[in-house]
Amino acid sequence: MRKILITAALMAAAMMMMTGCKSQPSKDTAATQETTVVKTVNLEDIHMAVKAAYGENYIPNFAYEEQMMEDLFGLKKDLYDSYIGEGPMISVHVDNFVAVKAKEGKGEEVQKVLEQYRESLVTDAMQYPVNLPKIQSSEIVRYGDYVFFVMLGTPTPEAEAKGEKAALESAKENNQIAMKAIAGFFQ
Repeated sequence: MRKILITAALMAAAMMMMTGCKSQPSKDTAATQETTVVKTVNLEDIHMAVKAAYGENYIPNFAYEEQMMEDLFGLKKDLYDSYIGEGPMISVHVDNFVAVKAKEGKGEEVQKVLEQYRESLVTDAMQYPVNLPKIQSSEIVRYGDYVFFVMLGTPTPEAEAKGEKAALESAKENNQIAMKAIAGFFQ
């Protein structure tokens, strides 16, 4: 099954590359990126590519319903056409993958809502210490009206043993696995 998912993800990425569509970066901060794009992508294809990139290390296993998207993230139904939202079934984990196809022209608003959510996580002192590097390395990226919130970077045990700074760098590197998979659909 895993081999089929990886093959499907690679084929989808190859098809996207063959279209020749380009995106142009317009903003880049530590936790948020925005890119203008003029193409249509399938959120499920991106989701499958991210899951395939992590393999067994993809932790989110609980799909968020519309009401949870509003209650947890603040995303109201009038902001988006479709979404995929997954998080952990066990509260010890904080891993989240959120992909939103905003209504036309609402991408920036969706991005701001997700930024507020991320900021609340970063400033909330009521987190398990082991999750802090993952929360701090989470990112939001926007491609036109497609917005993604990714919090998937687990630091390696070796990095954690070296201290907070090494754990944070390891979590950032691990989170980039998803960011690169997503970016592949918009190049």
